[in-house]
Amino acid sequence: MRIEEFKKRVIKWYEAHGDKDLPWRRARDGWAVLVATFLLKKTTTKQVVKIYEAFLQRFPTPQALLLASEDDVRRIIMPLGMEHQRAKLLKELAKVLTERFKGRVPCNREELKKLPGVGEYIASEVLLRICGQPEVLLDRNMIRVIERVFGVKSAKKRPHTDPKLWSFARELVPKNPEEAEKFNFGVLDFARKVCTARNPSCTECFVKDLCQAFENHAYEQGTK
Repeated sequence: MRIEEFKKRVIKWYEAHGDKDLPWRRARDGWAVLVATFLLKKTTTKQVVKIYEAFLQRFPTPQALLLASEDDVRRIIMPLGMEHQRAKLLKELAKVLTERFKGRVPCNREELKKLPGVGEYIASEVLLRICGQPEVLLDRNMIRVIERVFGVKSAKKRPHTDPKLWSFARELVPKNPEEAEKFNFGVLDFARKVCTARNPSCTECFVKDLCQAFENHAYEQGTK
């Protein structure tokens, strides 16, 4: 019952307070979604918003990026930092998509994970956003929420590699693809705005009565 109630509240909160207008959340093209996941690595949403649409206007398809020089790519993504690594990886991604998949993004997890720079998380986002599959977006933010609310903690040093944690997280996701998307984005926004890593807003939290950390008064010590 707690899981079901948590799902309902997260979706309702997202509909009212989530960042639904982020340009990559409106995207329904596989390339546009992949580009966003690559640009958002190790940078801020605010920074990516500044260049995302300009990037897609310049490189609307993998083929368009493949024809461009690495210098062209670097110039656009320079504000994000790590432009040399990002440009090289994006070029590699465009090459594989063009040569192996005719520019289309596959809807198969194993094929996705063979793409340069694509791991479990990015594969899950593509499957969720483009392929209509109710996948989970398990990043450090969702891991933090799961640990606090449900008391489920991975014994691994790198929790995002823990199959048991992935299994639990998948149980949280609604089976309806549209609701699954709202739920995932809701948890991510909730983690960023309310259930923050430091100084979470526990007393104003809309799931505090469901939260194990709150019940245990862990929030008074800065909830881990």
